[in-house]
Amino acid sequence: MRGWKMGGPLPGDSEISAPRVPRQRSAVRLTRQTSSGPRQLPPAPAHFTNRAAELALLEKLLAQHDTDGPSVHLISGQGGIGKTALAAAWGRHLADRFPDGHLWADLGGFSANGPLSVSEALGRFLRALGVPPEGLPADVEELTALYRTTTAERPLLVLLDNAASTDQVLPLLPADGESLVIVTSRRRLGRLQTEHRAKLVELSPFGSAHSAELLGRAVGAERVGAEADQARAIAELCGGLPIALTTVSAKLAGRPKMSLEKIATELGKEYRRLATLSTKEAQSVEASFNLSYDELPSDAAALYAALGLHPGPDFGVGVAAASIAVRPEIADDLLDQLVDVGLLIDRGDDRYTFHDLARLHAKEKTAGNEYDRDIALRRMLEWYLLTASATTSLTVPDQDPIPYRYEYRPPAPLSFDSSDEELAWLELERENLIAAIEAAETWQLPELGWQLAAAMWPLFLLRKHYPDFLRVSQAGMRCARAWGNASAEALMHNRSGAACRGTGRYDEAVGHYTAGREAARTAGNGVVEIRSVEGLGLVALQQGRLDDAIEWFTEDHLLSERLDRRHDIGLALINLGATRARAGQPEAAIADLTRARDVLEGDDYNMARARIELGRALTVTGDLAAARAELEPARATMEARGSRFEVARALTAFGEIAEAEGDPAEARSLFDQALPIFVGLGRPEADSLRRRLEQL
Repeated sequence: MRGWKMGGPLPGDSEISAPRVPRQRSAVRLTRQTSSGPRQLPPAPAHFTNRAAELALLEKLLAQHDTDGPSVHLISGQGGIGKTALAAAWGRHLADRFPDGHLWADLGGFSANGPLSVSEALGRFLRALGVPPEGLPADVEELTALYRTTTAERPLLVLLDNAASTDQVLPLLPADGESLVIVTSRRRLGRLQTEHRAKLVELSPFGSAHSAELLGRAVGAERVGAEADQARAIAELCGGLPIALTTVSAKLAGRPKMSLEKIATELGKEYRRLATLSTKEAQSVEASFNLSYDELPSDAAALYAALGLHPGPDFGVGVAAASIAVRPEIADDLLDQLVDVGLLIDRGDDRYTFHDLARLHAKEKTAGNEYDRDIALRRMLEWYLLTASATTSLTVPDQDPIPYRYEYRPPAPLSFDSSDEELAWLELERENLIAAIEAAETWQLPELGWQLAAAMWPLFLLRKHYPDFLRVSQAGMRCARAWGNASAEALMHNRSGAACRGTGRYDEAVGHYTAGREAARTAGNGVVEIRSVEGLGLVALQQGRLDDAIEWFTEDHLLSERLDRRHDIGLALINLGATRARAGQPEAAIADLTRARDVLEGDDYNMARARIELGRALTVTGDLAAARAELEPARATMEARGSRFEVARALTAFGEIAEAEGDPAEARSLFDQALPIFVGLGRPEADSLRRRLEQL
């Protein structure tokens, strides 16, 4: 297939907004407000045409809003008819009325990659509204409750694009009754209309006059007027669908001397319609795509086809270059070519995506060519793995690495200048990395899937993302089992246990840690077994089973010493000392934690953890000066590392010193600073701190 042959292998955080003073309910705002909050609305298309009647209807329906909940408007119509364009244009027009923020999500209801999960959409919105990633619960119901709490008394404009069902939309409706929600879907979503009084606006294809207007806006009215009959023919052949007209317009705009007659003749030829669609309009869309595709240079055509296999929602230049094994500067030029002819959407900041129909069209170009398809997919997945592996310096590995042999090692991998850049890249590519793991599992590449899951550890350790942490760990566990590597399976059981423990799912956590220990013993991997035993101790500690926790951490310490794992010895001593302090054994705790601090010298993060626990134990014994000497550098380290949880723990420890000094006002001030952090993270420490504040 032309253009497709691949060839062989080549050599900082913000808090949840505080509740506002209650105000009178009123209709949706009609005046300009001062801006604040997220601004996520996509831009309106440059050549947005017609839809004056629909815009007027939307405004009329908005003025009639009389329900207690948010005003919900549903724009419905077939694929490629311009639903997103209308929603974006109207949303931009209304934007100033909603200073508290504008949220947007492509719900992917009809995407080849499948719909966006409700938990992912909620996570995106909550992070945009100031909830830190580590504060997101894993359970969808808890996420929904947090979203409603966060959006109460906060009027928002929310655009939910390409919805598959009412069930996908309902959890994303904000709580504030002055909010506006714009939903687009190919379906009429009857329940959304009947149960939530959504106002329906249905779109029809353009007539010949408006089709000609769109062509004129893009390529010039004089050019269209000079070939009016041909323009009408193009409009008819495109079925009045804006997506087809836009693709044709992009081709004409790029060739100022090409006649409209030539385009009309080409469109009139019979093309194979998209395999997943069967309407006359779909044939028009495919014809318009083919018109651009068939004249692409071979390398641009190869890139287009390869990117149709990309598993995630959008992509950057690096993975595009890897997909066909070219240098990034070459891929950058090819991506521009695809944008210029309307086959790709430029989202800005070097990020690109497909319209869902264009993605289907691109995927069809690989049909029947399994060998080259597999090469392109593996190149992209291995690019993600190689780049993610470059971020391992963010953390101390929790096991000895399992080497991976690259089939198609990228010739120009990304490099990072700082740990902040590494963490920012992991955040940026989080969804793509998860999609890559699941694609590897689907395409029966279990070793690659496991390696990708393992490479995401720094993001989950530092930013939590508990729902994703559990999803990735369980996918990694399945991949490891399919690969037949017991050590890898044990590691993923341990990480699944950590994700469950962090969200209070203790029974599940114990099950994973126990299974992890059994798998580690099967593999003869004592290092991974250490992590399993440590996890069982942490669950016992969080449940208040202090004797059990001491027993597990003592075993953890012995295993670490037996294997001469200095770093693991230090971690075991932190846990053992913290537990003994809670059990009323401060002197033993001080001995453990002093040794842990010394053993972990050079690991500033865990050394600071040891110093926080040591400071608390010293406070119990009355040595307050020594306690401050430990806590002050520990707090500075955690602030520099961006660990909000540990900063909150340090603040709590300083509050305990203030209590011991007989200064309840200072203690209350410090506890008041720590409490919102624990609450925002969903941590159980919040409950005990509230009780202390009540006692003060």
